[in-house]
Amino acid sequence: MIEQLMVKDYILFDYALLDFSSGMSVITGETGAGKSLLIDAISYLCGERAGNNIIRKGKEKCVLQIVFSRPDKTICDQLEEDGFEIDDNLIVTRTIHANGKSTVKLNMMNTTLSYIRKLMYQLMDIHSQMDTYKIMDEETQLSLLDQYANTKSIKNKVEQAYQQYALDLKNFEKAKNEIYSDDELDYVTACINEIQQADIQENELEELQNKIKEASNYQKNLEDVSQAIYILDKENGVLEQVYSLHKIVQKNDNIHIDIQNEYYQLDAICDELKKYKDQLQNENYDLDQLQEREYKIKKLFRKYGGNYHNMMETLSKYLNKVDLILHRQDVFEKLEKKVIQSKKIYDQYALELHNQRINKIDELCHEVEKHCHDLMLEHARFKIDVQAKQPSKNGIDKIEFMASMNPGQPFSSLKKSASGGELSRFMLALKVVFQSESHIETIIFDEIDTGVSGKVALAMGHKMHLLSENYQILCITHLSSVACWADHHFCVTKESSENSTCTHVDELNESESIRELAIMATGNDSKEAIDSAKELKKRVHNG
Repeated sequence: MIEQLMVKDYILFDYALLDFSSGMSVITGETGAGKSLLIDAISYLCGERAGNNIIRKGKEKCVLQIVFSRPDKTICDQLEEDGFEIDDNLIVTRTIHANGKSTVKLNMMNTTLSYIRKLMYQLMDIHSQMDTYKIMDEETQLSLLDQYANTKSIKNKVEQAYQQYALDLKNFEKAKNEIYSDDELDYVTACINEIQQADIQENELEELQNKIKEASNYQKNLEDVSQAIYILDKENGVLEQVYSLHKIVQKNDNIHIDIQNEYYQLDAICDELKKYKDQLQNENYDLDQLQEREYKIKKLFRKYGGNYHNMMETLSKYLNKVDLILHRQDVFEKLEKKVIQSKKIYDQYALELHNQRINKIDELCHEVEKHCHDLMLEHARFKIDVQAKQPSKNGIDKIEFMASMNPGQPFSSLKKSASGGELSRFMLALKVVFQSESHIETIIFDEIDTGVSGKVALAMGHKMHLLSENYQILCITHLSSVACWADHHFCVTKESSENSTCTHVDELNESESIRELAIMATGNDSKEAIDSAKELKKRVHNG
C-alpha cells in the first residue's frame, strides 16, 4: 500500500508530505484548492506524461515521490530479477526539470517510465471521472469480463492461434493474387543459379579475409627469411667466417676462447630458417585468387540482402516462388490446408474462451445488481449482451454491458440507460466486483461521487468503507456524506497573496475533521452544523 506521498515545487505546492495508512482516507477541500493535483501527482509517478508546466513558478525543478510498503513476493522477485534492491519499502522518485528533461528512479536506481507504468499497474488502481466514460467502450467491457472470468491463459492461446491463422491466410491470399510472367520466372531462376553455383559457405567471408591478411604478410616474411639465410649460408658468409675464426683460435695456444659453440648455434638458426622458408612456400598463397573470391562473395551479399543469412533467406524465397509458379495448384492446396488447420485450432480455443466467458456472466450480473441495490439503485438490472463477430485476437465475442435502471424500462447500453449520478454508482458497483479479481492493494477514487448527494452519497461512502476492509482506499470528495466514513481525513487549503498562491495539505484530528464536515455540509461551522456533523460521524461509525 501507499505509505507516503511527497511533492516539492509542484504547481501550487511549495512542499507537501502526506503519510497514509490502511483503511479509508479522504482528501477534501474547496473547489480549486488543489485536491486533484495530488492524484495527478500520483499519476505522474505512475508514468503519465508530465511537462515542465507542473514546476512551481520561479523554481528550477519539481520533485515527486511515493513510498510503498514492501509488495507481494511475486512483484519483489521480478524486481530483484530486473536488478533492483528491495528492502522494506518501494520508493519511486520523479524529477521534472525546467529545461524539459525528466528522470525517474526506483529505489534510487534510474529506470524508465514504461517500466514504472508496468509496475504501478500491479500496485494500485486510480479511478477518475474519465474511467466512468471508458466503461462505455466495448473493448474495456470485454477486458473487464475477461478479468472476472479469469481467461488470461486461454486468451493467450487464442491470440497466438489467431496470429498463426492470420499469417497462413495472408500467405494463401497473396499466393492466389500473384501473377507471374515467363520473364519473372527466368529472372528468379537465374538468381537461384547464381547463388547456388557460388556455393558460399557460412562464415566463409570472414575466413577468407583472414587468409588474405596472412597472404599479404607472406611475401614480406619470405623475403626476410631468404635474406637471413643468404647472410648466414652464402659463400664466405657468416657461417664460413665464424668457422674460419674458430680454426684460427684453435691453432693459437695463447687464445683461450671457444668459438665452436657459437658456430653450432648459428648453424642451427640457419636450419630453422630454412624449415620456416619451406613451410611458407608449401602454404602457396594465391593472393589474387583469394581477393577475387572475396569480391564475388561481397557482390552477391550486396545483391541479395547484405549478409550470408539474408542471402539464404532470399534463396529460400526464390525457391518457393519457383515452386509456386511450376506447381501452382499443389502449392495452393498446401497453403489452403494450412489455413484450414490453423483456423480449426483457432476455433477450438475461441470456443473455449467463449464458453468460459458465458459461464461467468450470470454470476457477474448477480454480483453487480447486488451492489447496485446497496447503492440505492433498487430497481437496477444488469446483463451482458453477447453477439458473434469475425475472428480476432480477442476471440469471436462482441459484448456490450446493458442496464435497466427503472421498473418497466427495457435494457439499453449504459450511456443511454443511466444518468450521471446513476452511472457513478453503477461504476462503483462494477469497481467493487471487478476489483475482487485483482491483486492490487490500493484503490484511488477521484470524485467518483459526482452527481449524487444525500442518502445516495452516504451509501457510496459506506460501500467504499466496506471496500477498505480489504484494500487501502484513497478518495477525493466534495461531499460530507462520503467524507464522514473516513478513517483518515486530509484537508487541502489554498492561500493567496498579491504575488503568489500556495496550497497546503494537513491531516485532521477528530475535532478538525468534524469542523470540516460541518463546513462541507452547510458552508459554516456553527454549533448546529458541528453537532449535526458529530451525529453523522457517530451514526456511520457506530451503526
